[in-house]
Amino acid sequence: MRQFLVVVTVLLLPALHGCVRHVAVPREGRFEEPPPGMVEVDAVSDDDGQVWEVSAGGSAVCTTPCTQRFGVHETLRLESNDGDYVQVRGLGAEALQARRALLVAEGTSHGKQVNGIVFTTLGSMGLVTAITLTAVGCSDLSDRRGMCSAGLITGAASLPLTAAALWMLLDSGPKAHVLPIATARSAKGQPPVRVALLPNGAVGTF
Repeated sequence: MRQFLVVVTVLLLPALHGCVRHVAVPREGRFEEPPPGMVEVDAVSDDDGQVWEVSAGGSAVCTTPCTQRFGVHETLRLESNDGDYVQVRGLGAEALQARRALLVAEGTSHGKQVNGIVFTTLGSMGLVTAITLTAVGCSDLSDRRGMCSAGLITGAASLPLTAAALWMLLDSGPKAHVLPIATARSAKGQPPVRVALLPNGAVGTF
């Protein structure tokens, strides 16, 4: 069992490379508060080699990196030069409250996609094997107790592997993150502090 988990861990390590993304930093400079109901959006790509066209109301507005003001309920469409596209249906109440947001476009993670397919296949094969062993072995514990135990162990190891692989596959597609930028005043003569919260940390100017 331990050897199996070690092998699975080693096999999954390359998949983590597809999960590592670049960090986009909010634009520096003077910030003038937008009109009521509007949010100033810094649209960027998380990959320097990928450019996204930002559209609103069916019309192209700008290409990343760019800064535009949008209505908080406005639907934005982002389409990359690689053929990825994603829609943002409104910027959200938190962005409106901050009056400024970082819109990070993230393209398809092909590494995560391929690993998701591979490990979903392996995990499914493990589950099929576990079901077979359990059904046959547990039907006669007096003669096949070892087969029953093997089926249960294989199923316990294959189920989380399959679940993680399915998550990787579903999460590999293009997406956009709307990150409200909090601005705070700093000491006299110093630039303001701007922070955008990420799921795994924070970026900004301090």
